[in-house]
Amino acid sequence: MIGQLGRDVLRSADALRIDWEGNRGNVKAKVITTLFRCTEVFAKRKRRDVLWWCGVPLMVAYRLVVEWVLGVELPAKTKVGPGLVIYHGQGLVVRDTAIIGRHVVLRHNTTIGIRIERDGSESDAPIIGNRVDIGAHAVVIGPIRIGDDAVVGAGAVVVSDVPNGAIVVGNPARRIHGESE
Repeated sequence: MIGQLGRDVLRSADALRIDWEGNRGNVKAKVITTLFRCTEVFAKRKRRDVLWWCGVPLMVAYRLVVEWVLGVELPAKTKVGPGLVIYHGQGLVVRDTAIIGRHVVLRHNTTIGIRIERDGSESDAPIIGNRVDIGAHAVVIGPIRIGDDAVVGAGAVVVSDVPNGAIVVGNPARRIHGESE
């Protein structure tokens, strides 16, 4: 029997292989995704779990290298599907409660986060579908869903749902292609 840890390691290793295929020739993205996939195995465990404590040195190293040196905030407990592609990897900020699907492209200076409501409470984070392409300087915030095969243009500010296959641009983002044009 392989156990839960073994399954988690195999899942992360398979995801990393797919990440590397999408980031061919991009050493920085390979460093980020490698450290992310190694660290996520430990970070998603509960703090009372001995394996979480065994992973603390790796989680600290991940934060130092990826966040402080490379300028990418991609928390290790974020749910990210295999095939993550990161272009330029600078100024990327992703909320730990966001969910990112398979084969998603993220570019520099992009934020995927929450909204602070008028009463001070926090909204949920976005759910990004599969094969989504998010342009540079895009902001995707709030309890929204970006559908499969959607494209978020550079500099777009997305605060509402984006349907499957749609292309959105602008501030606030508006659909220029896709369902219900």
